Amino acid sequence: MEKFPSVVSDIMSSPVITVQKETNVRDATILMIDKRIGCLIVAEMNKPIGIVTKSDIIKRVVMTCLDPCEVKMGDVMSSPLITISKNLGILAAMRKMRETALTQLVVMEGEKMVGIVSERDVLGAVSIASLSSFSSLMRV
Repeated sequence: MEKFPSVVSDIMSSPVITVQKETNVRDATILMIDKRIGCLIVAEMNKPIGIVTKSDIIKRVVMTCLDPCEVKMGDVMSSPLITISKNLGILAAMRKMRETALTQLVVMEGEKMVGIVSERDVLGAVSIASLSSFSSLMRV
């Protein structure tokens, strides 16, 4: 029998793509498009210090008519990072997202960043578990 995802480490994306806070928004956006990801973690001396999402770029750069070649990721990042343990249950991660109004959370193992989990990851896992329960009811 297949194991269904139950904790964050089962559904997180890893490795996490990071940029330095001095990286300009244009270069970071190109990286996001190339990697097909919705956010980047901003680091300083290899330590995660913030996060920038596509929405942040739209609100803080595009809508304010700033030059993405001049604006640095450190200027548009959200900080401090909201983190969760890789061993946290998926439903608890969903509650944390709802409480903080965030769509991505950084996953930690102790002091080490090990992944990122998105609202889409959580909803997918919950959907799989729900469909599995439903299909087992249909077999009865």
